[in-house]
Amino acid sequence: MNAINIYDIAIIGAGPTGSLLSLLLAGQGYNILLVDKRNLDSYPPIRQKACGGLLSPDAQRVLASLNLNLPNDVLANPQLFSVTTIDLNTRLSRNYQRFYLNMDREKFDRYLSSKIHPNVSKRYSVLVSKIEYADNLYVIHTNTNEKFSSKILIGCDGAGSIVRKIFFKQDKLSVKPYYAIQHVYKCEDASAKYYAIFDKTLTDYSGWAFPKDNTFTVGMAFPEGADGNSLFDKLVYKLQDYGLSVNEVIRREGSLLLRPNGYAKVFAKNNSTLFLAGEAAGYVSPSSAEGFSFAFNSACALYESFKKGGNIAKHYRNKTKKMRITLFIKVIKAHLLYNQFIRKVIMTCNIRAIK
Repeated sequence: MNAINIYDIAIIGAGPTGSLLSLLLAGQGYNILLVDKRNLDSYPPIRQKACGGLLSPDAQRVLASLNLNLPNDVLANPQLFSVTTIDLNTRLSRNYQRFYLNMDREKFDRYLSSKIHPNVSKRYSVLVSKIEYADNLYVIHTNTNEKFSSKILIGCDGAGSIVRKIFFKQDKLSVKPYYAIQHVYKCEDASAKYYAIFDKTLTDYSGWAFPKDNTFTVGMAFPEGADGNSLFDKLVYKLQDYGLSVNEVIRREGSLLLRPNGYAKVFAKNNSTLFLAGEAAGYVSPSSAEGFSFAFNSACALYESFKKGGNIAKHYRNKTKKMRITLFIKVIKAHLLYNQFIRKVIMTCNIRAIK
């Protein structure tokens, strides 16, 4: 099938970055195509991302600034105001105050999608199989044998971004790849807590566990190449020995996770017609794997760059500078936090712990 429409902008990925960017750019009069492999316009959900679904204060501020107020059905119970940090090697445990908003990630993505202007052409349940660049146009091939052409292409398609793999394969991405494994269990324990889990014998990253609407989610990120399933089984055994009760598994999820380990760069080329944003560009916290705030901030930065006009790539670089510095500071913080000796000193001294 030949391409009929030539879009001004094609956005690959309708997660938090792509949906927010589509929502913002639609108000500028662009003819926009938004493509995602998930069935965000039908039920039941076919694909779900392994994500905690916790909105950080920074992410909440961006939504508030855009007057995006979450409906009740997006929120999940219970709301969590502290995190219990546990080190399974030293058996130390401390509580720290946190203000994350507990929500249903799938419902949140559908909510953002519902806010996008109807003029945006949404193509859901569609896998991008190939993208070509010729005659100043990006030609997008899909598994449905459709082809779409666009003057500008933006990759918001997460850690495994096909846009990055095709057009930025020569550009060094300062990240270390991990694979996140997450199991969701049945749980009716209203007193269940939010846990941040450390165990150097399992991973040099971290794990997490928290309640959500009569379920209990347990996850951990493992370095690429590790036997993640075997290590996850060991994690569950250790958590049960620690006193956490996990029973019947409702579903199993997994996803690639990119952990920054240097100063993040800006991915833009072809005379400001090709960009990466959000996790596709490696914008995710190296200490906690939190990605919503970086997804929103990079989407807003790219939108403001288009709005300003001229050299969009230069504007995007300038507008993401503060965010990228924040990421680099978190890289340094991660090196300290994930050092067991330093972490033990912090936990033993009750630094910033709830007393």
